[in-house]
Amino acid sequence: MSARLAELVGAPGAARDSYLKGGAVEALETAFAALLGKEACAFFPTGTLANNVAVRVLCDDDHHAFCQEDSHLYRDESDAAQRLAGINLVPLGAGRAVPTQDELTAAFDAAEKGPYPLKVGAISLESPVRRLHGEMIPAARIVEIAALAKRHGTPMHLDGARLLLAPPSLDVKGYVAPFETVYVSLYKYLGAPFGVVLAGLAATIAKAREYRHLYGGLVYQGWAPAMLALDELHSFRAIMERAHGAADELIALLEKSGKVKRRPNPNTSNIHMLEMPHALAEAAFERGRVAGVRIGQWQEGIVPLYVNQTILRRPVKAYAGLFLG
Repeated sequence: MSARLAELVGAPGAARDSYLKGGAVEALETAFAALLGKEACAFFPTGTLANNVAVRVLCDDDHHAFCQEDSHLYRDESDAAQRLAGINLVPLGAGRAVPTQDELTAAFDAAEKGPYPLKVGAISLESPVRRLHGEMIPAARIVEIAALAKRHGTPMHLDGARLLLAPPSLDVKGYVAPFETVYVSLYKYLGAPFGVVLAGLAATIAKAREYRHLYGGLVYQGWAPAMLALDELHSFRAIMERAHGAADELIALLEKSGKVKRRPNPNTSNIHMLEMPHALAEAAFERGRVAGVRIGQWQEGIVPLYVNQTILRRPVKAYAGLFLG
């Protein structure tokens, strides 16, 4: 990472930012705004900060919001929305990637038709859902939820931290279009040491920048992660297309052996669940360890296969050999 950064710093046109203004940070924000089809974009040091700022801006004075029970916002951010912004998060759809329309309708009714009616300030959805093996919310469901939210005057936020790991067939702009704000990670797969971006309407992102400062997120310089992520972004989609293709080829070889079966999931992002005997999985894990390849560990009959750039480091048949022996 440091070697690549040294190359980028020495390239013509490389420029540093100052308190996240100008330079590589601005170039990165412009690139992501175009990629996501949004008016504006802002760099944030962490996803937790981006999520909480987005929900706070969207809620404004209506401190009642819906989210998935298994979402990062609800389960992994130390109740930041409640403690720092006074927002009451209502968790829905436990154990599923997305709440049903009936659940959402009932939640709106409970908020709006009670003895003390409450306006729902925002709906936050995470997709892919980390806690559910990267399962994605189907695009059709997002459209349905957006229509319901619009009828109630409720804006939506997307925690799309791992969105760019989705299959290359995904129409990214179309997928995020129903959301007023969307956050995408820079360090999970774009080679940055830290950082995320939050995109949305220009007025919304202007408010988000103000809260970024209030929450202590206006770091002095963000050029290092910005340069690395921007450099990777140019070729990332093509690389992930090759990675997904290699994964499909590998899984086909494993299934052809009769020892491994992929568990069907039309909504998977980059995580495939492989069914195989425990003994075979343990042997594969050990062969991978010796060869310097990280193979997922067996649990309840399943070994997860994570698709990312690393699958391109060796021939597909070499990976098949590690799995099958």
